[in-house]
Amino acid sequence: MNSTSSWIVIALAGATNSGKTTLARRLMEYFHHSVHLKQDDYFISEDDPRHIKVEKLRHNNWEKLTALDMDRMVEDIYDILKRSCTSPHLLILDGFLILNEPRIISLCHAKFYLDVGYEECRRRRLRRSYDPPDVPGYFEEIVWPESRTAKQAALIANPDTVVLNGVF
Repeated sequence: MNSTSSWIVIALAGATNSGKTTLARRLMEYFHHSVHLKQDDYFISEDDPRHIKVEKLRHNNWEKLTALDMDRMVEDIYDILKRSCTSPHLLILDGFLILNEPRIISLCHAKFYLDVGYEECRRRRLRRSYDPPDVPGYFEEIVWPESRTAKQAALIANPDTVVLNGVF
């Protein structure tokens, strides 16, 4: 990292639709010298062979790190951190598995996990459309269980994570 850089890196993790992007936008309104990177922008293509198929649903499991181009995201993060700045700048990393990627964890000055319950998470998820669209049973069979597994792993690996209520 460039010694003239003055970046503060924060991670916003949590299940799908837990409020990560909403919180990131609010932080950007307050901290004018900020950059927001969303893990959702790094999904691999639908036909990529790295996907893990859920045979029962005949659908890709989009809830795994293997569904994301994390090499490219980490590269983009380092490119941002190399930028020179004279005053503190904020890099906001927003993603459902952001605290499950060791190369990112080590860069973070602060880590937050936005927690939301099953019913609220499901309600929010159903209001949105996805490409490719969720197949019936995807939330119940894949999204929710994977989010609980990811949360547990993230909090074990990052005991300094602050857990926030995602209902705001």
